[in-house]
Amino acid sequence: MKRVHVVFDFIQLPIPEKVAWGRNVYAVMNMNPAFPLPDVPLVVIKGDTDLLETSYLNARNGGKECTVLMHQAEAVWDDNMRKTARYVERIADVDPAIVLSAGFNLAKQPIPSQRTEFSVEAGKTSGSVLLRRQAVPGAKSYIWQFCVHALPETEDGWKIAEVTGKASVELLDLTPVTKYWFRVASVSSQGTSAYNDPIMHVVT
Repeated sequence: MKRVHVVFDFIQLPIPEKVAWGRNVYAVMNMNPAFPLPDVPLVVIKGDTDLLETSYLNARNGGKECTVLMHQAEAVWDDNMRKTARYVERIADVDPAIVLSAGFNLAKQPIPSQRTEFSVEAGKTSGSVLLRRQAVPGAKSYIWQFCVHALPETEDGWKIAEVTGKASVELLDLTPVTKYWFRVASVSSQGTSAYNDPIMHVVT
């Protein structure tokens, strides 16, 4: 069998998404027996990620010095995350499941040819997102909902963001560097459909 390879797609992420990525890698690797002695200790990954988030927030309202410090923190985060990815690749050898269990992606993964039913992407301005789903034949409206940080245990934890007649909506005035979950249901003469599986997105 061929050795698996990790793709360094995390390097291209905007800083808020790097923060979310770093925290996920720390969480899933921390208690995973497959990774007893990472080349970069996980406590360092956590510290790098916390510093990256702090420097990003400071740079949003600070001057050139804060921006320089943010870029320095990002460079350190990038370097240590690359080292961690190489470590995971070495441990995984020919087992792709080990790579995925560490929160990284595999290189040369097949790209789905079908259109995504529901998608979330960053909006044109800070604190905004664009939600889209495939139009449902006969739908009269769409109910867009969200929750913050973690998925709620009950339906009461979901909040209605918008109700539209189109199969897309832009949500504004969300909190930057915050994890949101989004979902949508369609309404027709037959009633309200089930909501799609929620999608997580870190607002920039």
